[in-house]
Amino acid sequence: MFRPDAPIEEIEQDVESMIVELVHELGRVAEADPNPVGAEERAYIQAFSDARANSDRDQAALLATAISRPNLAESLLYLNRRLDQEDLAPDEPVGIIGIIVRLAMDGLWVSDILDDTRFNQREREKITSLLTGMTYLTDDRLNAVLADIAPGGDAARGGSQGQKR
Repeated sequence: MFRPDAPIEEIEQDVESMIVELVHELGRVAEADPNPVGAEERAYIQAFSDARANSDRDQAALLATAISRPNLAESLLYLNRRLDQEDLAPDEPVGIIGIIVRLAMDGLWVSDILDDTRFNQREREKITSLLTGMTYLTDDRLNAVLADIAPGGDAARGGSQGQKR
């Protein structure tokens, strides 16, 4: 990706360009989704689901840059802040799921960079399938789930679900 002797300015430009392209790609994928509710989160899941699969991007360089020079990741930071504000709007109760999904994907992405053997393909698909499913939750369904898991709800009383840990 980077020439071994590349000046830091060139590396910074390359990383910033990768991040800007990633943000544009997220927008394109979300716009192409036939279901607009949760589309941005599903695009995020797709983009960050497997750092190894995104070999056209130097994932470690992106992470290091985001930590050491957040100004270069400004477009991604802005996107997340915008989505967070939309998702935290009082008229958007299910929006909180978007924040949870993006945080989970950020964690999976960093985990992949630090230890690319932590999850095998089947485990990764299980994780991303669950997160993708969460993006389809409606306000009514979310409220029902929250009521079920609240202290005193069916799940807290050992409900009839019979789920194991």
